[in-house]
Amino acid sequence: MVAVAQLVRAPLCESGGRGFKFRQPPQRKIIMKKIAVFFNSPEKMSYPFNKKEYWIAYQELDQEIKKLGAEFYVVRAQETYLGNSKFSKSWQFENNELIETGAIQADVLYQKGDFITDGKITLSNSLELDDICTDKWKTYQLLEKFCPLTLIAQNDREFAKAIDQIKTEKIVIKPQDQEEGRGVYIGNRKYIESVPKEYPILIQEFIDSSMGIPGIVEGIHDFRVAVMNSKILYTFVRTPPQGKLMANIALGGTVKIIEEQELPKEIKKFIIDVDKKLSQFGDRFYGIDFAYTPQGIRIIELNSRLGLPYMDTTLFSNFKKKLTQYLMSLKK
Repeated sequence: MVAVAQLVRAPLCESGGRGFKFRQPPQRKIIMKKIAVFFNSPEKMSYPFNKKEYWIAYQELDQEIKKLGAEFYVVRAQETYLGNSKFSKSWQFENNELIETGAIQADVLYQKGDFITDGKITLSNSLELDDICTDKWKTYQLLEKFCPLTLIAQNDREFAKAIDQIKTEKIVIKPQDQEEGRGVYIGNRKYIESVPKEYPILIQEFIDSSMGIPGIVEGIHDFRVAVMNSKILYTFVRTPPQGKLMANIALGGTVKIIEEQELPKEIKKFIIDVDKKLSQFGDRFYGIDFAYTPQGIRIIELNSRLGLPYMDTTLFSNFKKKLTQYLMSLKK
């Protein structure tokens, strides 16, 4: 009878006619982490999904996120942000389509556009790091010793004065905050005055990369390395089309993947030194574009909004896994 009395009082059993029926403990609701990628354009299939290679690459990222038990969403346009990590509109990948999934509350935002935060959502990079990477003048102010001489002009008078201070025959004129080579002019100083200007504007020494990198690339190039919390994720070198000076992929540049073990010690040290300067901003995932010059290695620009490489290689497949782990690890 003692045993029976104990069964009757037990919180997980109840009387059920003959004998006793044990109740199952209440099931806990599993809350899945929601990771969203943000783009500026409000149109569902606009950039980057208007390019087949990126359409595939982001679906591969979606698959990796699902493997770790989280959900992946696409959100677009600042006006859809309601505050407190909520978006009024979202989409998810399903059977090679993008299906609208309504309002969501995201835990982590993979920032690929100009998102203005209220501080209530975790971003893939801190606001400070994103600002330094997107504002090329701030890049120069923090990392001056790694950069070519750079000056900023707010008007025609300052522009003319800056031109006089630049000593290279070719001069670089670039916007303060554009990407993918947009608005960049590289040319002989005698034609500089005719360049369209929208102030503020940066005036920069020309980086001569025509010597190449011994054992890696011949001639004009730029080099990209992706870094995640001090670790090199991938590196590749880009070369411009024949007769051109800019090697951006968006402008027709070609790409050659470089394995980490192939990197010269000088380049590895350069990457480490730059990352030490950026480590003050906490968790970080960013790219450094640089060139090998007679004056040493020089930064072209930083990029805190790296996209997804779409080349079908083990290297980039592993990168998507590491990116997923990084996004999953971020906390408020």
